[in-house]
Amino acid sequence: MHRTESPLFIGQQRRTVGSAVRGSLVAAVLALTVTVGPLSVVAAQDAADAPTRGITVIGYGQSSAPAETAVLQMLASQIEFGGPRPPDPGATPGAEEREAVVPMVDALVAAGVAEEDVEVVVSPVVGQFYGPGGPGVARVDVRIDGPTPERVRELVDAAIVGAAEEDLVLYQIGVGYGVSDCAPLERQAREAALADALARAELQAELMSMPLGQAVSSSDVPLSYSEAFAAFYGGFAPTQVACSPPAPVPTTGAPVSVPPYDPTDEAEVNVFAQVEVTYETGSAGPETDATPAA
Repeated sequence: MHRTESPLFIGQQRRTVGSAVRGSLVAAVLALTVTVGPLSVVAAQDAADAPTRGITVIGYGQSSAPAETAVLQMLASQIEFGGPRPPDPGATPGAEEREAVVPMVDALVAAGVAEEDVEVVVSPVVGQFYGPGGPGVARVDVRIDGPTPERVRELVDAAIVGAAEEDLVLYQIGVGYGVSDCAPLERQAREAALADALARAELQAELMSMPLGQAVSSSDVPLSYSEAFAAFYGGFAPTQVACSPPAPVPTTGAPVSVPPYDPTDEAEVNVFAQVEVTYETGSAGPETDATPAA
């Protein structure tokens, strides 16, 4: 018996086959997308994480200007060795120490310092600090307008003579110079640091026979003044430096909070800057194809 299929049945079967084929194609495309998608993301991430070919250097800069003001700090200590004596019963704490440095203050006033520009600091921090002899008695601070090396030296000499009247010595002397506006000095120091970084990168590129490209990154390199001052103050390094951020290392109660006094220094404010700069290499543009100058 010959079986004849109706056109309606054949049409339905063809539509079923066509739908299956189209479904298979869509599934294949989706599978390819799922497979290739993550690979593309990984490839892009690898390209982003690939290290930049370049030269990294640290540039150093400094700027200076005459000081407009100064703070002179002088720590008076006992000559004879021995622990600090507690105050007498009923006595005002610190009164005896202030009385001991009166000749020192009088000598500074006689040298032309206004009384309101002299401050006597009495603190347990001062009393617990020992020099070659006995403990610290008090710190005498002097504010100076228009300081010069000669003027600072004159005041130090006057304080030494006044302290000697009470058998005291000046064990630590510090002076901090300042200006009213630090921004110009900070900018000059940073410009000098960037110029120094470029010079170092050009030399390094020349020695490596590599073309130097553009700068691609820059960051500040912090300065630790506490470490620099530790050679003089030991663990009691000061942190108050004009036109500079606070030192990142805390101190352990420094009785003198300004840099150490050097009688050979100029009365200047010095600002330092350090920057780390990375320059591209091997892919320089038309302006950087030439070999860097020596």
